[in-house]
Amino acid sequence: MKRMRLSLSIPLLILGFCSQLNADERPAGLDQAIRDAKIPMIVDATILKYNKAGHGEIKVHAIYKPTSKGKKIKVTSPKWIRGYGYVGSDKIAPLRIVAGGRPGRFLFLLDGDLLYSTYNNRFPIREGKEGVLEVGIGFNGGGAPWKPLKDMVKLIPGATPPRKK
Repeated sequence: MKRMRLSLSIPLLILGFCSQLNADERPAGLDQAIRDAKIPMIVDATILKYNKAGHGEIKVHAIYKPTSKGKKIKVTSPKWIRGYGYVGSDKIAPLRIVAGGRPGRFLFLLDGDLLYSTYNNRFPIREGKEGVLEVGIGFNGGGAPWKPLKDMVKLIPGATPPRKK
């Protein structure tokens, strides 16, 4: 009898856990995250390499949303991205871990030299058909589905035309 109760309890426990996972909302993709007016800076950059601490050296291709606005202010993005800083803590998840240890081109949502949010902070960029740049709009940097980069940056509130670096 005890064995029967135990064997029934396990599937019910698993079912309860799975329904909780399904109830958790999936983070927004780029088309929703990019509209957040609180994001200080949005840049198109390539991770060139990582240092021993896991911070990524970047080459900026364009700044879509500068942290400062004004005609005579020179806007500079960081040369290194440290990673994601946990809210209310001094701990930082290094970019090498957050980006899966690979170099590549991304649309980064930044707050200084840190990624802006937990999930919606980097979206891969690739060259699509006929040389058109595409950005993966799925959450957490996973890629697909892909949309033209120029269409996505139009969604940035208050964005200026891209400043080439």
